[in-house]
Amino acid sequence: MVEEKPALSLPQALWQKYSTLDDDLPKLNSGNIFIASNAPGKTASGTLRLPPVLAVHDFGITCGGDEGEVSRLCGQVTELDITQNCISQWQEVFKIMQQIPRLTFLNLCNNPLCGDIPVGLDVPSCPQLRHLVLNSTQVPWKTVYNILEQTPNVEELHLSMNNYSGVDQPPRSFPSVKILHFNGNNLQSWAEVCKLGETFPSLVSLVMHEVPLKDIEAPTEQLQETFLCLQKLNISNTGVGSWESLEKFNSLNQLKDVRMLGVPLLDDISDEKLRRQMVIARLPQIVRLNGSSVSEAEREDAERAFIRHFLDSEEKPERYHALVSIHGVLDPLVEVDLTPQTTAHVQVKFEESVKVMDLNVQQTLKEFKRSLKDWTGLPPNKIRVIHINTDLNFDGHICHTEELKYDKNLYSYQIRDGHELLIWPRPPSVPSSPSKKNPPKSGSGPADKFQAKKELQM
Repeated sequence: MVEEKPALSLPQALWQKYSTLDDDLPKLNSGNIFIASNAPGKTASGTLRLPPVLAVHDFGITCGGDEGEVSRLCGQVTELDITQNCISQWQEVFKIMQQIPRLTFLNLCNNPLCGDIPVGLDVPSCPQLRHLVLNSTQVPWKTVYNILEQTPNVEELHLSMNNYSGVDQPPRSFPSVKILHFNGNNLQSWAEVCKLGETFPSLVSLVMHEVPLKDIEAPTEQLQETFLCLQKLNISNTGVGSWESLEKFNSLNQLKDVRMLGVPLLDDISDEKLRRQMVIARLPQIVRLNGSSVSEAEREDAERAFIRHFLDSEEKPERYHALVSIHGVLDPLVEVDLTPQTTAHVQVKFEESVKVMDLNVQQTLKEFKRSLKDWTGLPPNKIRVIHINTDLNFDGHICHTEELKYDKNLYSYQIRDGHELLIWPRPPSVPSSPSKKNPPKSGSGPADKFQAKKELQM
């Protein structure tokens, strides 16, 4: 069973988190340790010293506390993150906002702020606020717009996971918002997405990860007129399933950066490289795809791969003809089998005998010599193997002849189909000159024995 936290005000939570830090810090007289003057904790006078960036997660905060408390503690604070607390009344949020005059970043994620702003309650003016995070608050659209009216310089707005299935359009647009995170909501129609563009006409970045959007039914002209400034778009894990929908993004003249992982459109392409190439070829204006830069060389390779991909297709997309006008009709790539060769069809000659065999080139030279014992009658150490590369060079002569001397795999000698192997007996070694003290008997010396053996072979 999870222990329920006691309800706290924001000042109480700040004291609970930061007032004990001084007890944990090493004392100055315990060694040469420097402690910054603005480090969080209690001062000598007993007041609380706080950093400009505060994060107070999951403390059970329900309210802003008594009037003036937040102001005394947070006069220097610029960023406040009170994620995963229990604030449910907007008057408590506004009490906090109006007491922090330098606040530029406010994160209210996972606070149950699903209600409307009560009639007669004024939203405090916060012209310095630049970043507002309202994820998983279930905040109504009307409340979002009322807050934006009093925070005219908000540039980055987070409205993810608020179960929005549509977009309520405000009486006026909010051109200050340039970055919108809209992940995990329930929009299915691109007509609703266009409402986002009309509400925030200066959007530079739109992130819609895990939104069940289908193919783009909105006209190309509407997309173009709605998202005039859009440079970055994330539609990963959405339902976009047609290339025609994807190509509608080409009407967004400023669009340079696209993320689109996990979309049905790419399910039929198993090769990761080909997936990327097909997207790059369809979107000629992008310079980044799924977080990686698209170089000019990669773009050209992708466009050529696209042409070859559709060479034999009866129905070719319009993009194919556009790319053919740039690169021309390309020949299919020659398929090269890089599988290591295991056999070579060769002629093996020994004296007057010739054998045609499928030689196992994975075996070693010593193993090959052993296999010749029954045929040649020679032990492996008495066999010489000569490799004749019968391929012809430019002047019509045999390219290469080599005696195989080292016991390694035959494929390392570049033996190929059609080559020849000559098997020669190795001549006996001639011993060093005999000592003068013990001259050899006539007719029994090594030279005589070699001569006799030679005559027997003739």
